[in-house]
Amino acid sequence: MSLFQEDQIGVSETWLELQLSKPHSSLSWAVVGGGYLTTNKVYWLKVSNADLSPEIIPEEYYRNRLIEKGEKEEILGFMTSASLFDYSVSEKSMDGLHVRSIATVGLGNAVRVGHFLKQNKKIGTINILVQTSEALTFSASIEAVSIASEARTLAVLESEIRLQNENDLATGTGTDCIGVISPIGPNGIDYVGKHTVFGHLIGASSYEAVTQGILKWKIGKNLSYLRSLHI
Repeated sequence: MSLFQEDQIGVSETWLELQLSKPHSSLSWAVVGGGYLTTNKVYWLKVSNADLSPEIIPEEYYRNRLIEKGEKEEILGFMTSASLFDYSVSEKSMDGLHVRSIATVGLGNAVRVGHFLKQNKKIGTINILVQTSEALTFSASIEAVSIASEARTLAVLESEIRLQNENDLATGTGTDCIGVISPIGPNGIDYVGKHTVFGHLIGASSYEAVTQGILKWKIGKNLSYLRSLHI
């Protein structure tokens, strides 16, 4: 049974939705709702190359889709080309504290940090949402993003995704995004470093969710290749 069962996940071909039972603080650089805000809804929108031509402004496109959907509230909105049905969830608990990480993974846009890539026509991104059971301060939310980012990088390195026409290993994609949400309340937790329980839970759940997502992406890629051969 999910420890976050009051906060329901719904999925369709176009939208992955997390409806929160109470307002949460959100810290991210997401396409919609980036920065530090209060929300009770998180969305992932599936897009294709055709949807995001060079003249399209991603945030404007996303907000128009939300209008079509009838969504009027402030939301945290990720964008992905990955199959939403392949989303991954990992929940970890210790000492009465709980963390849930939800990830969508596409690696067509894989890059290595520090390598300058002028242009990549392929799309694909890793989106991670980290949800905590307790309130976090603003500074702790920043630290949580750092922990999740480190976990993402480890998962990608261990998957041994190599850059196109190179032998170097990828560390992520060119458009990765991470969001951290925590319930609004007094006495927010101040520190979530790797020596803390929350830091451990954030790292472990983020790592597991991304690792599962990479495996699903690899399986989907292999199936697509076999279909192209009419096998």
